[in-house]
Amino acid sequence: TIHHVFNMFSWIFCTHGLTLSLSAFIILIGYFGLKQKEIFVNFTEAENQFVTEERAKYSGSAMDDEEAVQYVIRLKAFMSSKKPYLDPDLSLPGLASSIGIPTHFLSRVINEQLGVNFFDFVNHYRVEEVKARIVDPAFNYLSILGIAFECGFNTKSTFNRVFKKMTGLTPKEFREQSEN
Repeated sequence: TIHHVFNMFSWIFCTHGLTLSLSAFIILIGYFGLKQKEIFVNFTEAENQFVTEERAKYSGSAMDDEEAVQYVIRLKAFMSSKKPYLDPDLSLPGLASSIGIPTHFLSRVINEQLGVNFFDFVNHYRVEEVKARIVDPAFNYLSILGIAFECGFNTKSTFNRVFKKMTGLTPKEFREQSEN
């Protein structure tokens, strides 16, 4: 009998007991989980509502066309005069606060009125600035990459990709073409 008592505390007995207990626990959780009415509610087809028309992207923001045109004018004037695109850390909220336009309105104006996203909009100005500096003899002391960094680009790969996308030429090809 002492052998049976000590056998109850053996490793095999404990692991088998633990396995049995966990199995019973999982079965009970499954049983009571399936009995919950809130989990498996039967919906009839009549209650289903299908959305058939797409919701407008900016339907929550009230901005008329005249106001949008004024924002475009302010934005372009600010970009030309202050050249905020030269800052490599320029962001949509930063630009919006500098101009005094709510961020969501500025995003909407750039997307809808100008037909581009924020990054393409800013990179367009940066590429134009790079092009102007490449042909300007006053910037001959800088490499093309140096000019790109001064114009707000953060990395060589981004600069090369964006420049090629917007001009159809690599920066080196552009410089060679402008020298001829």
